[in-house]
Amino acid sequence: MSERKTGQKVAGYQKDLRGRSSLGRKALPGKARKSLSGAIGALGLSLALVACSGAVSGNQGTAPNSGEFDSLTSDGAERITSQGSAKLDMTKGKLEKETVGLPADAAKGPLIFAQDGREILINIAGPKGTVTGSSDTLKFATDPARSDFKEVTFYHRFDTWEDLEKDVRDAVSRYGLDADDAEYWLQNVNKTSSSVDLFKHRLGPGTSTGLAVTYDIVYDFPDPSVISVRVSPLEG
Repeated sequence: MSERKTGQKVAGYQKDLRGRSSLGRKALPGKARKSLSGAIGALGLSLALVACSGAVSGNQGTAPNSGEFDSLTSDGAERITSQGSAKLDMTKGKLEKETVGLPADAAKGPLIFAQDGREILINIAGPKGTVTGSSDTLKFATDPARSDFKEVTFYHRFDTWEDLEKDVRDAVSRYGLDADDAEYWLQNVNKTSSSVDLFKHRLGPGTSTGLAVTYDIVYDFPDPSVISVRVSPLEG
């Protein structure tokens, strides 16, 4: 599966959640791509030291040890980018801000991008199962009125219909998405002549993991298509 990323970023940590709309698979625009490459190059040594020492700048928190869940402080976000993986603890049905090193009244969560040519391997442990995937982008939505994140979002991108179809069918069995709804969409999307009829479709939420997993599909053949995988607490 081929993916791409867009948006302005600094060392894998972005506080502004606006401005991401492109759905294709090519690389970032030149200016943003050069900015990331320069930031990564300049911070290469400091990231290595952060990973070892657990030093924190910005939001305060403690870096996790090997085998533990990741934090979402600025250093934690940089570590996720550097190591290319994210392990999140939602075994109690939600992702509390304070458990990942952020203030309970934080207005927003980080926007984390993978390094050039890589993806972030994502593992979200729920009460009854695990949500997994790989993506170039990992986003966390919240507001100051709640102590947890209302949504964790990542993106699956596809160059072929066959890969998209397989991912949807896998999600039906893994996350409990409605099988009839999924099959209806799979059987009919290629038969429509309207770009707004079935090309955008929402499946879910599936709740078999103890979390609400929703598949927001934008089918854009022959261009790459995207599924936004949205993971939320069951109570919303």
